Amino acid sequence: MYSDPTCPLPTGACADQSYRLAVYEAGHALTARALGLRVLSVRMLPRPPVLVSDKTFVGNNWASLSDTLENRIIELFGGQIAEEHACATNTCCSGDVARIDELARLVAGLDGERDSDTIYFDLEDVALEIFAEKDFRAAIVPIAEFLYAHVQNDQVVIDGKDVEAELDKHVPPLPEKDWKKRLFSFGRNK
Repeated sequence: MYSDPTCPLPTGACADQSYRLAVYEAGHALTARALGLRVLSVRMLPRPPVLVSDKTFVGNNWASLSDTLENRIIELFGGQIAEEHACATNTCCSGDVARIDELARLVAGLDGERDSDTIYFDLEDVALEIFAEKDFRAAIVPIAEFLYAHVQNDQVVIDGKDVEAELDKHVPPLPEKDWKKRLFSFGRNK
């Protein structure tokens, strides 16, 4: 898994694969919070994607499907970014990059105007913007420790109500309209 010499091995608590997964899942949960998505549950498994967010799309049209896919891309970036912040590395070959690339191509096909690379990098910028916020960065480790404690008690699925209550302690729900407007103020022409 870590045969790439450019990817440093994690140290400290992050050397524990379960803890690193908790950090990664914390990134997904925090990203969902920033996007105004309600967390339904967190699965402490590396595959399939482990955070189940409220991903129903309103209106049943192509624009809502595109928004849902864009949110998923941002959420996938969030796990890697959280791991980079908390562990000074990420899992390098976790598979998320391939999923993000595939979803960006689907969004480009639905959009018809932007190419997949533009979508990929614009949405990566949105995820980076989320974790540029001091409160979100500071919440990574406490949320990860909360999730890790559940794993240590052999609880693989953590109820969304418990996750939401823990998120509330560190990053209260944000006014969705204002947050999304600021996040999507660049690169998104919808």
